[in-house]
Amino acid sequence: MPRRTKTNNIRLVSERAGVSVATVSRVVNNRTDVSEELRKKIQAVIDELNFSPNKGAKRVFNIGVVISQEKPLMDEYHSELITGMSAFIGTESADLSIIMNSGCRKRSILKQIRERRCDGVCLFAGDICQIEELEKAQIPVMMLNYPYRSDKIGFVNNESYGGETDAMEHLIGLGHQRIAFLAMDMAGDENHLHRFKAYTDALKRHGIETDEKLVINHIPTLHGQEAGYLQTMRLFRQAPDVTAIAVSNDAMAQGAYKACWETGRKIPDDISIIGFDDLPGSAYLNPPLTTVAQPLYEIGYKAANYLYLYLSGTLAELPGENLETKLIIRNSTAKVKQSTNDTTERRDS
Repeated sequence: MPRRTKTNNIRLVSERAGVSVATVSRVVNNRTDVSEELRKKIQAVIDELNFSPNKGAKRVFNIGVVISQEKPLMDEYHSELITGMSAFIGTESADLSIIMNSGCRKRSILKQIRERRCDGVCLFAGDICQIEELEKAQIPVMMLNYPYRSDKIGFVNNESYGGETDAMEHLIGLGHQRIAFLAMDMAGDENHLHRFKAYTDALKRHGIETDEKLVINHIPTLHGQEAGYLQTMRLFRQAPDVTAIAVSNDAMAQGAYKACWETGRKIPDDISIIGFDDLPGSAYLNPPLTTVAQPLYEIGYKAANYLYLYLSGTLAELPGENLETKLIIRNSTAKVKQSTNDTTERRDS
């Protein structure tokens, strides 16, 4: 039997699907000018015939990473994750495409993914609103720091509850009971819900009453540092006797530092601050920030690796994995002072 060529293969797919060779080519190359219904029909025939273009050459996969334009392009958090992804991409036959998305309120990202000819995408937690459309289109997705899993969707996440538990045990072990919590948007991020639950569970476990004045809801801003500053200033107005602050992330902790300086509070003599993330700059604050380290670089690396292995057929399904966190004790936390009456006399406006 003569060896079937790539041209004959693609022609057989077109005949079986009842479409032109050009239409099959558009699907193979992820072009946008094909309806999703027709794309699925042709893809089913491609799978049935086990058709793979350029079968003799090693396939170069294009992995997209979606970044919302409503956030800073490359803050330390996103930069660490993308650096991890880039490190993996450099070791394999793969490309990384940055897709700037206008957010959940505007146009979908599916067209951009098709235009970039992405074989799969890595998605941040803030863009989970796009997941339903990507599921329907059968786009392979790895979620970054968001524990969502379904058909063709996996995740690499951090162990937020355990990390925040370690942070609270550290503060309570230093004698703190007036411990505040600066929250992120807990309606849109399961990890931040876990951190808040760890906060309340730790207080309950040690017989410390939860004070609503010490829980400061998220203030949406473009930069996390600004949110941390504004939330800490609100905290000092309504609970000036606070002795420690557990902050949802390191960026917000930077803003909390500024609020402490403006109100005459010394860290850690007057107030202890603990963050979450261990961003590269956190060790260089004055004083260096005590924080919970999550392996951002490793999360990015593993997400890209799993997606590549799935696309190349090595993995049958995309996994879900939680990576351990680690408490990093630096100089922003200390034992609580026996008397905090002088705190109320500070300038808290």
